[in-house]
Amino acid sequence: MKNLKRVGRIEVRADDPGLTAHGGLVVIGDLAEKLDLVALIEHELSLERRARPVKTRRRGVSPGELVVSVAECQLVGGAFFDHLEDQRADTAGAALRAVAEVPSPSAALQNAKRFRRVHCQRVERAIATAGERLDTALGRDQSEPVTIDLDATQITVYGRHKQGAARCRTGEMSYAPHLAFWAQRGRALTAELVGGNQERLAGRECAKLASRAIGLLPAGHGPVTFRVDSAYYAIDLLERFRRERARFTVSMPRSPAMWTALERIAENAWQDALDMEGAQVAETTYRPGGWKHEPLRLIVRRVPFTAERIARLKGSRRLATIHPEQLQMALDGTVDSVYGYSFILTDIYHPHTAWVEHHHRHRAQIEERLKDTKTGQALRHLPSGDINANRVWLTSAMLALNLTAWCCDLSPAAAASGHAQPNTPLRRHAHTLRRLLFNVPARIIRTGRRIILRLPAGYPHADTFQRTLDAIYTLAPP
Repeated sequence: MKNLKRVGRIEVRADDPGLTAHGGLVVIGDLAEKLDLVALIEHELSLERRARPVKTRRRGVSPGELVVSVAECQLVGGAFFDHLEDQRADTAGAALRAVAEVPSPSAALQNAKRFRRVHCQRVERAIATAGERLDTALGRDQSEPVTIDLDATQITVYGRHKQGAARCRTGEMSYAPHLAFWAQRGRALTAELVGGNQERLAGRECAKLASRAIGLLPAGHGPVTFRVDSAYYAIDLLERFRRERARFTVSMPRSPAMWTALERIAENAWQDALDMEGAQVAETTYRPGGWKHEPLRLIVRRVPFTAERIARLKGSRRLATIHPEQLQMALDGTVDSVYGYSFILTDIYHPHTAWVEHHHRHRAQIEERLKDTKTGQALRHLPSGDINANRVWLTSAMLALNLTAWCCDLSPAAAASGHAQPNTPLRRHAHTLRRLLFNVPARIIRTGRRIILRLPAGYPHADTFQRTLDAIYTLAPP
């Protein structure tokens, strides 16, 4: 190797008809075929009567193929509709993809604008059905308890005309997607796209989102528990949980009512929290205004802050957990340490307060999934000026996220990513899966009735690639 030298000017040719940059899309193509994903989406869209069909002509890709094609583009790093052109140019990889005939960016954008909110909700139902098929094939117990996390994120957009976008609290023009995630499966269930000024949805809108999420669970599912951020706290939402027979844990905004409730807790009532050094928990009861049912459990977690640590955290959101008067005393040097408090309202009947707080704390995994969709996949952009096209982009991003989760469900080799919390599925990040599986160059060789995918010599993850494909091949046909 040391004796190899360059031999003059290098000539570049882009003329290898059997070479693809995205050989790993065969994993997505075969998985989509086994789950009959495109047909499921087409069937659901055909049932919609509240809006005109997305497309009636048979020429070109169908609406279902459009959604899946955009999701495949996102999986390999596409961040805009224009990046469909890269997929379109990859003729060698057409036989490997779920959708061989990739639409042009202009055609994809034009058709995406014809989608309406109800069409995207139909696609969500098809995705849920595909996930249910996979769970059945894997022999999972459909009656297991279900935990659903609700959260929102901000996506800054640019340009003068972004339909439906609005300025968020920090002044940027943005959208605010609200998503519901099935925690045990690591899957997105449903989403709602609104302007950035609606990061706090109205109670009725939150309730609709929660009901849609429950409606997308498989028949015979187990008891449902929602974990909700303080931005969603509303009596309408709590009432909907009760009507749907779902339990809940809700982070409460720090208000005078919360500080008053804190005063009712005796000092000897505090106990150590689980898996959080220095933190303690205790509980009391609280009946929100307008709540016509029994008083609810109010669980409080306190975490010590030294004056030195407070000085280092100047400007941090963590300081908002400290009572303003105590915070000022720490800043003035009157006291050496104070507590920061978090309040959780719940109707879960579990004898151990620390367990309930621990359960609610792990809603943070949805923030990891949202971060992954933004930094590792395509949700960091909503690229169109048309809100309906952006809804399609969001729905395709949910599908891309679920496709990666399904791959991890099928192949432990693809899912193994270190240590996870109990009852939390192992999930590799999108960047890692793209490097391990999807963006792998390969030469396609056809011989007889076989197709051989030749990966680069010495590729270190060839075994993971093969084991993931083998797991897909063991699935029964649709």
